[in-house]
Amino acid sequence: MRKSLVRGAAFMLAASFAAYAHAQPNAAADASLDDAWRAVRIADCARCHGKDHEGLAAPSIVGFARTQGRERFLAAVLDGNPPMGMPAYRGTPLVADRIDAIYRYFAGRADGSIAPGAAPHGR
Repeated sequence: MRKSLVRGAAFMLAASFAAYAHAQPNAAADASLDDAWRAVRIADCARCHGKDHEGLAAPSIVGFARTQGRERFLAAVLDGNPPMGMPAYRGTPLVADRIDAIYRYFAGRADGSIAPGAAPHGR
């Protein structure tokens, strides 16, 4: 009976640890999302896309991330749409070097896992 209690306790501890580890955000991912958020702020996307990037003079980036795939999002940001006033950021390291994290940030905004306004992880 004691062995089964020990095994049961070990199983519960392992399951609890696995659940805890799964619930804890990856520190590197957190840092890259925060870095992406800072890059978006520095690039001043809000100037055209609105304070929370949900549309102003230009369409909602959040809505675009919600309805378009990753490749389309990356192309829109990196290649821009100069006739419509959207600059291309392919040659801008601030944005181009962080494009995957920027996409993840806006995908998180689109699915509601990242709130508008403050940095994703409050840094």
